Amino acid sequence: MAAGTLAATPARGVESAPTAASIPTYLGRPIYSDPTNGLQLPPSCAIEPTWRSRISGTEMEVWVIDCDSVPRAWLLTRQTVEMLTAREARLRFQVVDERVLSGETAGESLSVQCTGTSDASGIVVYGAHWRNLGHELHLVGARGALRADVAQRRLVDAELSGIDCVRFPDREEMMRRLQQPERGAR
Repeated sequence: MAAGTLAATPARGVESAPTAASIPTYLGRPIYSDPTNGLQLPPSCAIEPTWRSRISGTEMEVWVIDCDSVPRAWLLTRQTVEMLTAREARLRFQVVDERVLSGETAGESLSVQCTGTSDASGIVVYGAHWRNLGHELHLVGARGALRADVAQRRLVDAELSGIDCVRFPDREEMMRRLQQPERGAR
């Protein structure tokens, strides 16, 4: 299935020069999360809390992730495996689409902190440039965008018009600091 998906994906100019065979794919890979152990990512992958975005009204998410220093955009399905308490559960995520975005920087030039028209979620911008306005960074321009097509379960090209992205560096730094002890324990 992964080979069929890669072959059916037209070149968009976002994939890098390395061949698809030289970059590992995570399509179909399950990722588990529970309150005790946190998010169980592949060993060479890293994600910050602000690099994740839930898609409203669905059991899907879009993540910006860095695996072996290669930034990627993932579309994932989310499933509850077991409810532990009224507020805690074990979750299973599965990567259903993946875009390799070499040359980008996860969380900086590659961001999921965007909405589209009618507050649509599940949008990723790449090649992003930001303007500082007080405690916020607003999108000034980008090379392109991807959006989640929930019905087709894939990431598709999106128009930049109507996309609004705002980053909050203070909040990003605070969340990064909160994650530090957890990373050290792994």
